[in-house]
Amino acid sequence: MSALLDNETRSESGPVVGEPSPSLTPERAKALLVVAFRPVIVALVLIATATVVTLVIANSELTGTSGAIAAGWLAVHQVQLTIGSASLGVLPLLPTLGLVWLVARTTARAVTDSSTRREIGWVVGAAVGGPLVVTIVGLAVIKDASGVIALAPPNTLASFAWVLALHLFGAGLGIGFRLRSQVMQLVELPPWVGAVGTLALQAGRRLAIGATVVTVVSLFAHWSNLTSSLDTADGFVGGLGMTVLSLLYLPNVVVGAGAVVTGSAFHVGAGSVGLFSVVGGPVPGLPVLAAVPAGPAAPWWPALLVLPAVVGVALGRESARVCADRISAAQAAAAAAGIVGVAMALLGLIGGGNLGVFGHVGADAFLFGLLSFAWLALLGAGAAMVLGHRASVEVDEDEPEVADEVFAVADDAEDSSEADLPEESQKGDD
Repeated sequence: MSALLDNETRSESGPVVGEPSPSLTPERAKALLVVAFRPVIVALVLIATATVVTLVIANSELTGTSGAIAAGWLAVHQVQLTIGSASLGVLPLLPTLGLVWLVARTTARAVTDSSTRREIGWVVGAAVGGPLVVTIVGLAVIKDASGVIALAPPNTLASFAWVLALHLFGAGLGIGFRLRSQVMQLVELPPWVGAVGTLALQAGRRLAIGATVVTVVSLFAHWSNLTSSLDTADGFVGGLGMTVLSLLYLPNVVVGAGAVVTGSAFHVGAGSVGLFSVVGGPVPGLPVLAAVPAGPAAPWWPALLVLPAVVGVALGRESARVCADRISAAQAAAAAAGIVGVAMALLGLIGGGNLGVFGHVGADAFLFGLLSFAWLALLGAGAAMVLGHRASVEVDEDEPEVADEVFAVADDAEDSSEADLPEESQKGDD
């Protein structure tokens, strides 16, 4: 990668002067095939297994299994499906997040510090090329199976757009993480920029943990509603299926809880849940949605705003710890807050959608992202300014003590060197 970043010895066309252009060797071709089809194969195997097991347990015919698997592939990529006359736009986030993580991990392993621009381009092309080929096949299979099962062919352009966006995003994450130091040197960014990604990841993780705790507590508080939803299932097999489906949709509910604790709202059709008010409405019978309170809002609910406040202060503290001065720490905290805000808005957008007769289900994505950014940016930058200033004062106060220790060590060394001199030399000095 050092050769890639050396703009003085590289021509505009790409290769280093005096060195041959990288060629597609068998080893590189094998690595590109892994990048292109490893996430695809893992996803299809899991989807096919879940589909077949579900059909067998339910004593259903295997007619249209290929169409169901293809639909599962598109559902993992958040492509809206139409089953019968019902539109299914709210799709589970857990498989999507797992797929993006797998793509990022695979692409990160496929590049090295010595990778050239052309080799990186090959990796990115493979990361999106393989899934697009599978999507083409899947759309054709769904079209053929639509005459057998109640599954309408999805929008072709939207299918390609979602698959391309998710795999390109995963590849960008993996390559960017692997080559982040080289990218920093290439564009000559300030030193504090290198810590922004880690700070944003830590802040987002803390916010997710807080939202998860709120979701679990709400589930236990509405335990009777949860068990009632499971009782409506058809026996043990139906209950197991509802439980697995609830686990797949758990990140969607956690995103909604995160929106609520930041001051936004979570909508279920005509109903909505916020810290200050609850509007009742019909809720789908999925057990995990038992965490949605029916209202009214309790007087202590606004106290949950302490969660984003604590996350913001923790972000400022971490920024002050890794940055050299308080201005840089505040800038790093604000930049990390911006990344978290965009990520929360995207999660709110992807995790919601239309759900048949219930209407739109999901968080208010724009407000969720805006409030997440506001909490973390204001409190994070403020805490970074205060704690960064204190850190610099502590360093200044410690400098005399460090200097005294250095001089003491030097004096000891001088005394020991004089003691090692011959006795005649010491008398001569006298």
